[in-house]
Amino acid sequence: MKITTASILILSLQLSSFSSAHSSANFVKSRAKAYSLKLRGGQQDDTPTGSYHGNYISPQGEQPKATATTTATAVVVDVASPPASTTVDAPLASATSKSSKLTNLQERTGPAVLMLGATYLLLKYTGDKGLIGIILLMQLGLYSESTSVVEVFQEKNGSSIDKIKSYPLQKWWWFTTAMAFSGRDLIMQLTSLNGDQMNIITFCMTAVSLVGAVMQLAMLSGPGTEDLYREYLGKLACCHFSLLFLVGQSSFWIKTVREYGLGWVLFPALLVIVNDTMAYVFGVLLGKHKLIPKLSPKKTVEGFVGAGLSTMAIASPLVKRCIAGDVPNLARHAIILAAYASVVSPFGGFLASAVKRAHGAKDFGALIPGHGGVVDRFDCQVVTAPFVYLYLKNFYNVES
Repeated sequence: MKITTASILILSLQLSSFSSAHSSANFVKSRAKAYSLKLRGGQQDDTPTGSYHGNYISPQGEQPKATATTTATAVVVDVASPPASTTVDAPLASATSKSSKLTNLQERTGPAVLMLGATYLLLKYTGDKGLIGIILLMQLGLYSESTSVVEVFQEKNGSSIDKIKSYPLQKWWWFTTAMAFSGRDLIMQLTSLNGDQMNIITFCMTAVSLVGAVMQLAMLSGPGTEDLYREYLGKLACCHFSLLFLVGQSSFWIKTVREYGLGWVLFPALLVIVNDTMAYVFGVLLGKHKLIPKLSPKKTVEGFVGAGLSTMAIASPLVKRCIAGDVPNLARHAIILAAYASVVSPFGGFLASAVKRAHGAKDFGALIPGHGGVVDRFDCQVVTAPFVYLYLKNFYNVES
């Protein structure tokens, strides 16, 4: 990459020199032509009315007068031709790319191991309640990061949302309403509220959100109000999409751990981690064909296929370590969940890449060194959560 950048810089300087010299030559020519026209008396055609003898134009047939000898000095401009562009050999570029990817892999490994170790220790001593606490904190991070990426992008492009003073309050009221709705079972367990009461509470919170948003729009006035409407409604849509796609889907983890136990959350989560890791490894070692180059240029067909085969191969022995007891058709359940984690779950990451690319962001955050933010780490996990719960609800219960 350094060689290529240097080559481009040298070429740019040479082209700049070439352009300057060419402009100088044109300037000299234009000045000489203008001076010649002046001596001719303003004639602009190419047919001379006399002959030029240094200081004056002699009429046709008249002998030139004696004049002092004038020496004309020619201006010579040495135009250096731009050198041929320096190119990096394909093997060298490939080796450099692989070295960069391997270095990135090493940077990602340390934080990943520490994160998995900390999670293991927390779950070992806190169990289901610890996992639910992690999910709730994760949902907070998912919502905060995904909405902040859009807000930062709009601020860089001249956002005027600060005119709506209540927007931050509305943003987090929407989050609280969604959390009350998705965590209603947990709230009922921790309080004396029943299902009907929770339904009334969540409905009233939703109604307050609607009335507050419309009243805020009605209070806006002055020039540019229509543009402010569009910006506000765009952010409202962004917040609600984040609540639906990230917070809503991740809430199925809470339902799964409460109804089926900790193992049926850990097993699919480990499948996604294995798939993501092996996609990176196969992409570094064998990747040549881009999978979705416009959305995620680093993803390769070889990485996608290699990760899928690896995930399917490890599913059966891994599920036996996560699920205790004699479960009918356990291996088949493991293969089906592994297939989903290999084929569908990566598209959560592709969508996240599209969002980052659209808003000029490298990562959603910087919470985890080498990995980015919470969304960067759990974008594929949230796609897996609802499928696992619905699959267990419809197939695992029946066979059990």
